[in-house]
Amino acid sequence: MPVTRPRDSQWMSPTGRQGDSCGQRGGFPGTLAREKGDKPIWEQIGSSFIQHYYQLFDNDRTQLGAIYIDASCLTWEGQQFQGKAAIVELSSLPFQKIQHSITAQDYQPTPDSCIISMVVGQLKADEDPIMGFHQMFLLKNISDAWVCTNDMFRLALHNFG
Repeated sequence: MPVTRPRDSQWMSPTGRQGDSCGQRGGFPGTLAREKGDKPIWEQIGSSFIQHYYQLFDNDRTQLGAIYIDASCLTWEGQQFQGKAAIVELSSLPFQKIQHSITAQDYQPTPDSCIISMVVGQLKADEDPIMGFHQMFLLKNISDAWVCTNDMFRLALHNFG
């Protein structure tokens, strides 16, 4: 079941409608999504989602299943996982403690009312060295809740050999 959060604090559609499109039919109204100085709504939703995701991942990975649906896909370092149950298995990763530090976030609305979020950052797991990472999320509003339908993660490791 997708997570439904209060409109004023997390990633709900401001119109409360499923299937709104970007700049059409009253969905993400393109550049009109801004009030004076405000970020576009897709950036607000994306940013709130990213903050929530990494808070869950760093503090209680077992709760991550709430943001995925049964049709969600995850690619983790080249390994494919499909469905909420398979994705939640990642909560048993071999480290005890992890901390993510986000250095850049980018968002785009898609023509089919979704939001693409790209994250670049660093992570530290247990006593391992700090490593860079990249992660991409595709967010979709289903039944008035934003869920992650696609997630791709890669460590930023380079082999110059």
